[in-house]
Amino acid sequence: MNLFDGCEGNDLASGLEWLNEPPVWNFEEGRLQVVPKGETDFFRPSGRQGNDNAGLLYAWVEGDFTAQTRVRAELVALGDAGVLTVRASAEQWAKLCVERSPIGDLSIVSVITDPWSDDANNELLKEAEAFLRISRQGSVFGMHYSLDGKRWRFVRTFTCEMPSKVMVGVHAQAPFQEGCRATFDSLEVSPEPVRDFRSGE
Repeated sequence: MNLFDGCEGNDLASGLEWLNEPPVWNFEEGRLQVVPKGETDFFRPSGRQGNDNAGLLYAWVEGDFTAQTRVRAELVALGDAGVLTVRASAEQWAKLCVERSPIGDLSIVSVITDPWSDDANNELLKEAEAFLRISRQGSVFGMHYSLDGKRWRFVRTFTCEMPSKVMVGVHAQAPFQEGCRATFDSLEVSPEPVRDFRSGE
């Protein structure tokens, strides 16, 4: 099911809502375009101030699932990203990103927060675009990305005791300055988890 079906302009389909609605966003031909404010992010570091103010467009999803999107982004600064997110609370969430690295590379990045955020860089990308996928089997989650939406590459698995009902959605972030833009082609959610997280099949 594509949760973007029925969205147009600034009208959301039933079941979708914003957490921290960004100042600029719209749907055009079924695609979500987002321009986040500067200094917006989801990150909860231990021992210093973090951010919990990125604009997340989400739906509530219960039980096992697989969620995926395709993101294309303009990433101008460190930490700029287009993101697929699963969230239970400010202290418990996970995100899979197409992100700009500290040295300017484009890469797949994952962050798990429970209650503090880790930060794991994966493979490099030639362009700031990819299909992103998160799948849940009980308390175990798998993350994958793809360049063509068919062959999925393993990013990581993790265990997190999230409640059965969680927020699943997409966001764009700009932790340090304005200028980021992201386009999400769809937000597909299925009740079927990926069978084998390692192979991605």
